[in-house]
Amino acid sequence: MGWSASPAPDGSRPPRNTALRQLLRPLEPYLARREVTELAVNRPGELWIRSPDGWARQEMRELTAEYLDALATAMAVHSGLAVRSLASVILPGGERGQLVRAPACVDGMAPMTIRKHLPAVRTLAELEREGTFDRARDVSFHRPSAEDALRESERSDSGRLDPLDVELLALKREGRFAAFLRRAVQARRNVVIAGRTGSGKTTLTRSLIEEVPASERIVTIEDVHELALPNHPNRVHLMFGGGPGRVTAEECLAACMRLSPDRIFLAELRGSEAWEYVQSLNTGHPGSVTTTHANGAVQAFDRIASLIKNSATGRGLEVAEIRRVLHATLDVVLFMAERRVTEVYFDPLRARAVR
Repeated sequence: MGWSASPAPDGSRPPRNTALRQLLRPLEPYLARREVTELAVNRPGELWIRSPDGWARQEMRELTAEYLDALATAMAVHSGLAVRSLASVILPGGERGQLVRAPACVDGMAPMTIRKHLPAVRTLAELEREGTFDRARDVSFHRPSAEDALRESERSDSGRLDPLDVELLALKREGRFAAFLRRAVQARRNVVIAGRTGSGKTTLTRSLIEEVPASERIVTIEDVHELALPNHPNRVHLMFGGGPGRVTAEECLAACMRLSPDRIFLAELRGSEAWEYVQSLNTGHPGSVTTTHANGAVQAFDRIASLIKNSATGRGLEVAEIRRVLHATLDVVLFMAERRVTEVYFDPLRARAVR
């Protein structure tokens, strides 16, 4: 038995599921722990618990095959999904889950994960106090001194640095990364956060969006709703997905152009929407924040270029041209590991050289 991300046959969405809440009780003590960020089950009888210290195994005899089957069924029903092999689900408390069943996995396994939902938005100042930026290092190609940056700003040609670039370079050079990011967002620089699943990308994204003036009109594009933005009243949330009747990320981006946004926030670059997203930043909607999966800040450019090249539009573009556009458009790239920013890329000299 398994579950796919397709709606129930009648198209309805069930109410909150009392049975699911009952079935979740054995897991509640672990979900309630502040330090726990994710739970995972690979097979009956064991639970894997993720925290900043890594994964820890816990034997749980109550996680029988029958219990896990009932729990997965309740999760699928709560999310309005029909019975098949795979499902991305939302739990009553806002947690995200992923279910896998045969034939999408080996017989005898019962894979599922539950990622905790963090409703409160933490400010950049709070993240700074928690040490989020303590391990960050500059991986930009050009790292001009204060004197060199000033000299570049005094050039008379089109390649000169503007005063804001000089200010941002100084903040980066001094290691004041929270202040650097705050100023970058306020000044409508485009930010990409790269990292593996569970590295803290969404938490930082929400903190960065908090720096956007509350008077601006924001449109978000997500497949799972995580960018609630409680402090931005003029907001619209668009949702995309792969199931029947769902719209694509590209369709959401096209709709954005007619919704008069000041800023567009696409939760993650993962497919053929990447080129349309980059184009939106170059057609009057700069100042965005998005995420992607990559192995480093610099490598994020290659990752996004690959996504674009594999799309229908990208097949007609030269890789060199794609990379040129990316380096000219994506101003700040961060890499996260274990909920810490470990790499910071901001290279306005390179960006101006390719424009």
